[in-house]
Amino acid sequence: MAPVATTGVLPAEGMGKDVEASPAVCCRICLSSEGNELISPCMCKGTQQFVHRTCLDHWRAVKEGTAFSHCTTCKAQFHLRVELLEDDMCRRLKFQLFVARDVFLVFLAIQAAIATIAGVAYLLDRHGKFRNSFAHGGDHILSKHQVLFYYCVGVVVFFALMGLGGLLLHCLSSDPADPSCLAGCSYECVDCFVASGEASCLVLGIVVVVIFAIPGVIYGCIAATMAFQNIMQRHYHILNKKELTKVYIVEDLQGGYTMPPKMNPEHEQRLKMLHLM
Repeated sequence: MAPVATTGVLPAEGMGKDVEASPAVCCRICLSSEGNELISPCMCKGTQQFVHRTCLDHWRAVKEGTAFSHCTTCKAQFHLRVELLEDDMCRRLKFQLFVARDVFLVFLAIQAAIATIAGVAYLLDRHGKFRNSFAHGGDHILSKHQVLFYYCVGVVVFFALMGLGGLLLHCLSSDPADPSCLAGCSYECVDCFVASGEASCLVLGIVVVVIFAIPGVIYGCIAATMAFQNIMQRHYHILNKKELTKVYIVEDLQGGYTMPPKMNPEHEQRLKMLHLM
């Protein structure tokens, strides 16, 4: 019986020694030991020492501040190796294409909204009574081309809705005790128009839409400028910084951290100007 007991104990002891002798090394970001190259770029030790190069580059790109050139845990500066990419023109072209794509998608969304409004206007005016009211002697170009007419209606109503929304936001954000946003509104003129008949009501409606469309154009220009700036900013902080991680490569120090060597003043100034160092 003794040999059987001895044989059953030895493998368990051997397995315990193997587990203790081979501690698991994993990436501190994705917590996986599989994948691309594991590097030790800073003064972090223990479970924080190793990180996948791809995980670190992604973190450097999406994290704000000096995370591009410094460890966010131990605050040590990375050793950066500069590699000038031959396809720098391709990188800039990719950046411009992504910006153009997002601008085009915003333009398509606006056109879809205008087309929807134009379709609703066409359904409400299926007999063409409203469209024909703009004809002067049968030669008016808008009365002849239905698509162009209702598209113009969609544009005007779209900007009128933008103007109305902008004015409502302005009134809601202003002091409730200050009715200045409603100053100058006269309801007697509305009663006058309504009392004078259907034609006057139509004219009143057109005038109101046009009046709201004017600030709508202003708010539209402001919104377009802000949207374009946000698109540029987002792609700069994500796409452009991802490409910069291929230019400024983090060295693997293999657990022996030393003070980083002095960078080329041109590259150091570039990173400081971009607030990455």
